[in-house]
Amino acid sequence: MVKIDINNKNLQKIQEEKNKCINCKLCMKGCPMLSEFCNSPKDLLEHLLSEKKADHKLPYSCLLCGYCTAVCPKGVDLKEIFFNLRENIVSKTKGKLPRDLGYTSVKFHQINSFSRFFRTDIIGLGKDSDIIYFPGCSIMAYSPEIVFKAYKYLRELIPGIGIYLNCCGNPTFSMGYVEEFNQYYDILREEFKKNGIKRVVTTCQNCFITIKENSKDIQVIPIWEIISKRGVPKKVKGKGKDVDIVFSIHDPCPTRHEIKTHDAIRDILDQIGINYTEMKFNRENTLCCGSGGMASLTNNKIATAQKMRRANETKEEYIVTYCEECVGSMKKSGKSSVHILDLLFNEDIYNTFNQVEINTAKKWINRYKGKKMFNNQK
Repeated sequence: MVKIDINNKNLQKIQEEKNKCINCKLCMKGCPMLSEFCNSPKDLLEHLLSEKKADHKLPYSCLLCGYCTAVCPKGVDLKEIFFNLRENIVSKTKGKLPRDLGYTSVKFHQINSFSRFFRTDIIGLGKDSDIIYFPGCSIMAYSPEIVFKAYKYLRELIPGIGIYLNCCGNPTFSMGYVEEFNQYYDILREEFKKNGIKRVVTTCQNCFITIKENSKDIQVIPIWEIISKRGVPKKVKGKGKDVDIVFSIHDPCPTRHEIKTHDAIRDILDQIGINYTEMKFNRENTLCCGSGGMASLTNNKIATAQKMRRANETKEEYIVTYCEECVGSMKKSGKSSVHILDLLFNEDIYNTFNQVEINTAKKWINRYKGKKMFNNQK
C-alpha cells in the first residue's frame, strides 16, 4: 500500500473524533471495512495520529454510507474523516491516484456523462414553470422507456414540469476530486439559473443529496413523495394484490435520514398492493448495498462481501428498492431485484419481478437513446 502524509487539518479532525469515541464498537457491527484495518475505531484513530500517514486503501475502503455516525452514541463521524482523507490523497498525488483505486473508469464515466452525446439542456419547461425532473444517470442507463413514462406521469400531475438529462457529478465527488466536481456541477448551476429553476424532482438518491447540498436555493423533491401524495397510476393501483410474492425492502444509504422518503416508498407499495417485509437494518439504520463510495472500484473485495451480506440479511428471494445501484448489487448477490419505478411504469416486470441484465455498452446506448427520445419531444 502507498502511505500518504496526513495534513494538519485532517489530523486535527481525527483528534477531535478520537476524543469523542468511547470505543463501544457499535459502528463495527454494521461496517464492512473497519475490521479489515483495526480492532476498534479508537485504535485506528490513535494509529493515524501517531503515524501521521494513511494507507491509500483505508479511506477508499469506506462506503461513505454514514452508518457509523447513525449508530454512534457520541456522533463520531468516521465518514467525514475518510472522505477528507480521500481529498488529502488526491491533493498529495496531484490527482494521480494509485491505479488500483480504479479512478480511470470514474473519469471515463464522468467525461462522457457531461458530454453533449449523453446530456441535454432543460427540455419541456412550461411558461412560468420553475420545476424540472432530474432522473439521473443510473435509471436512464437501465431504461429510458421507464424514465419517459415517469416523466409523462409527472406532466399529468404537474403541468409545465421540464426534464433535465445530466449527471450530478457524484462519482467525481465521492473519489475526493472536489475541485473537479465543482467544475462539473457548475454546468448544473448555470442551467438551473438560466431557466429560473426553484424545484427539482429526483429519482436517484445520490442526485437528491448532491443537488440538495450544492444548490441551497433549490427545493429538491423525491419523486416518491409526489407519487405517494397524488397516487400511483390507475393501471397499477391494486395490481400487486394478485402477486404471490413477498418482497424485502432495501433502503438506500444516501437518504437514510429522509423519513418522508421511507414512508412514501412504503405507501406506494401499499397502493400497488405489494406484500413486503422489512430488513433488520432498515430506514435510518440501513446498511449500504456494497456500491457506496465507489467501493466496487476502489476495494472490490469489501464491496462484494457487503453485497452478499446485505442480500442474505433477508430470507426473501425478491428485493425491491429505489436505487438502481442497489438493484444491481442485490442481483449480483443472487436475489431477484426490482426498482420501484419498475413496479410503477414497467408492465413486463410483473412477469419476472427481476430486472434484465444490462451490460456497460448497452447502458451507454440507452442513455444516448434516451437523449434522442426526449430531444424529439421538444
